[in-house]
Amino acid sequence: MKRIILSIFIIVAAFALSVSAQSLQVFESGITLAQKGEFKTALAKFERSLELSNNEKLSDEFRAKIQFNIGVCFYQLNDQAKAVKEFESAITLDPNHEKSFYALGMAQFELQNWQSAEQAFVSAIRLNKRNGEVWFDLAFVYLAQENYESAQAAFEKSIALKSVDSAISHNNLGVIFAMNGDFDAAIKEFKFALKKSKGNFAVAEQNLQFCKELEQDFIAKLEFVR
Repeated sequence: MKRIILSIFIIVAAFALSVSAQSLQVFESGITLAQKGEFKTALAKFERSLELSNNEKLSDEFRAKIQFNIGVCFYQLNDQAKAVKEFESAITLDPNHEKSFYALGMAQFELQNWQSAEQAFVSAIRLNKRNGEVWFDLAFVYLAQENYESAQAAFEKSIALKSVDSAISHNNLGVIFAMNGDFDAAIKEFKFALKKSKGNFAVAEQNLQFCKELEQDFIAKLEFVR
């Protein structure tokens, strides 16, 4: 999935003041390493921080944040199965940790576990209905399942909530409309995609031209973008 760059997986540094100096020091060193892209070394720091936090019997909220960051490291190291386990552990510790649900959905998508990915994204939305990025990624789960009606609704929601990928959402809506034979609506969406991208969206331009030409085989030429 194109958007798995982990810009959404923010390393969390905020936690209760009761955290011991040792746990805090190790945790923050992990954050510094992760921000430099040194995820393997950061992983060792976070795992050490978790060990210290368990021995010191610190809050579940703090430990959830550590598990989340361990999951991010595994994700960045392309070990999605381990990332899933860490995100699930974080959720067990803190059932209201929105970022863990979102990250879990991303990891499950990578593993092509469509139903699990959908459940994770929907759980994130329950915690924050106004996160346009979650709606955007949920739309791709529906596309993978060929549930175009739900994908359309999710893309539309992501646009309404000003997702950073609105140009892509407009393009993909155009493809869905074109597949349904609504060429006028499709053309409008491709034009929106070009406007949002300031004309710098080759696929949307290509899709627009296919629709305008109304070639019989144009649906086969239309492309979703991830």
